Formats: sequence, C-alpha cells, structure tokens
Amino acid sequence: MQPCSLPCKTIEDNKEDNYRAPSFNFFVHALYWQPREEGLEYMIRNDNGATFVDDGSVQRVNFDWNGGFRIGAGYCHTSCPIGFNVYYTRFTTDGCDCISTTTFPSVLFPVWSNPSTNVVTEQEANSTVRLWLNVFDAQLSTIVSPNDCVNLMPVFGLRYASIKQRFCINANGGQSNGPVAFVLDDAITMHNNFRGVGPKIGINSTWGDWHGLSIFGAMDWALLYGRFDITQKETISFSDDVPKTTFLDIKCNRFHLTRPNLNMILGLQWHWQKSDGYFDICLSAGWEHQYFFGQNQLMRFSDDVNPGVNTAVQGDLSIQGLTAALNIAF
Repeated sequence: MQPCSLPCKTIEDNKEDNYRAPSFNFFVHALYWQPREEGLEYMIRNDNGATFVDDGSVQRVNFDWNGGFRIGAGYCHTSCPIGFNVYYTRFTTDGCDCISTTTFPSVLFPVWSNPSTNVVTEQEANSTVRLWLNVFDAQLSTIVSPNDCVNLMPVFGLRYASIKQRFCINANGGQSNGPVAFVLDDAITMHNNFRGVGPKIGINSTWGDWHGLSIFGAMDWALLYGRFDITQKETISFSDDVPKTTFLDIKCNRFHLTRPNLNMILGLQWHWQKSDGYFDICLSAGWEHQYFFGQNQLMRFSDDVNPGVNTAVQGDLSIQGLTAALNIAF
C-alpha cells in the first residue's frame, strides 16, 4: 500500500544513455483512520420492562478517529525494473461509550455478563475499547507499462501483523436473581490479541499523467498464519462489605489460525522529476481501507448450568481513512 512508490522506469527507458532511474526511495505516510469491528455491542436498552426485549435498542462502543504513520525505504536495480521495499505501519486508537436508565420501565440488559452471575438488568454502564496495530512489510515489485498512460506494478512479499485489542465494560445499579441482590459493580475485562505472518500478493497502478497529476490505486491480499491470545474476566461486587466475586476468569485461550487480510487504496498523486532523472518527488492523498477477517475471537457464554457453553463472536475488523504520502527518490 504505497502511493508514489513505482520503483523505476521500464527497461526501454533505462537503455537510453541520457536517463538514469533513481535507485533509492524513502517515503513517509500520515494516517488518519477509524476502525470498525463486529461484536462490540455491550448493552440492550429496553423501554418496555424487564420481562421481554420487545422495545429494544442495541448500544455499541465505537473506535475514535486517530492518527498514525507509515515509514519505509526501497531500492531499485537500475538495469532492470525490479524493486525491493520495506516499510512499517503503526496505528493506535481507543473509544468509549456510556448509557443509563433512571426510571422504570426502561432497563438495560447486559450482553457480555456470564449467565452464572444471574444478573438480570443494569441501570448504568460504560464501555471502553483500545486497539494497537503494528504491521511490517517486505516486498519485491516490477513495473509494466502497457501504454504511456498506465503503469502497473505487481507486488510479491511478506507481511507481519500484530493486532492487540482491549474491551472493558463496567456496570452498576443492576439486580441479580441468585440470590436476589443489587449489583454495585460489574467489571468485565477482555483482551483479544493476534500476531501473524504470511505471504502477500498485490498490484499497484497509476493512471494518466496530466502535468504530473495522476490517479493511483493499489490492492493486496495476505494470508497471515499466527496465534490468538484471548483473556476474559468478570468480577461483581454485591455489597460494600463483601469481597468481589469472580464469575469468569479465562486466563489462557491460545490457538493458531490463518486470517485473510485485504488492503485497498485509491487517490490522487502529483509527481515531479528532475530533468536528468537523478531526483524525483511525489505527493499523494487517498482513501485507504484495511480488512481483517474474523479478527474478534472473544467468546460469549450462554448457559448458567454448564459454564463452558459459549459462542465465538468471529467478528471482522475494518480500518479505513485518509492516507497522505511523501516519497523522495534519488
């Protein structure tokens, strides 16, 4: 995903005595993204009593827009259009949400509370999420020019991704039926971490050349084989003078999976090159979209008789937003 990173000119151009394609390029990207993920609902508000969900609305916590960066460098063999690039992407963000009910018949039904707690309703709740994304890429590329207006760059490489997530819910004012007691504090903390590495394949392209201005687009697909590390814990306090009760504590849930990852970007770039070909600069801005399939692997427990009965969320994670780039080659 590198606007302004076509590695070098075609073989025919390099054969010209008066042309020297740049051999090295350095680039930096400014990112302004927002993630979205399935499975981050934490309460259901019902405005018609605590017997059925017959007038309900789902409350979710969403990630905020935030900044990040991508930096990298590349080398191009000047006698043939083969380039090698490495780059690193870092992005972090968080988000929060809250909801409350003060008068009956409006109530809150918890989504993530373990059934063994026998918590029926809550009165107030807040939720926070945080995400850390670190991606390393190494790739080989070449350039193909079907005509003067189109450049295509097939890409083959390797990607490593680390995605760490924390999802927390705190609620109070609820009622538990076993035994009947008021909930002073219901604290749920969950971590959903993944690290994986695998091959990727893609294609970058530029379309047109209007005084250095062109449309660019890129897409790549990676298969990341790695390990999930999941932890989930819930503790409830029913009284000030009674210690908190731990109803769920999954300390070790580690397993290996292959996760597909799809990246796309589309935008505009402006390219300027010195007449002797020894130096060029490129500025670009575009909309980037990253998609991680089945990234939310948290478990929802659903049986108060058999505590091990659960359903995996299997929610997808998407990250999208603006990417602005500066690329210098010499």
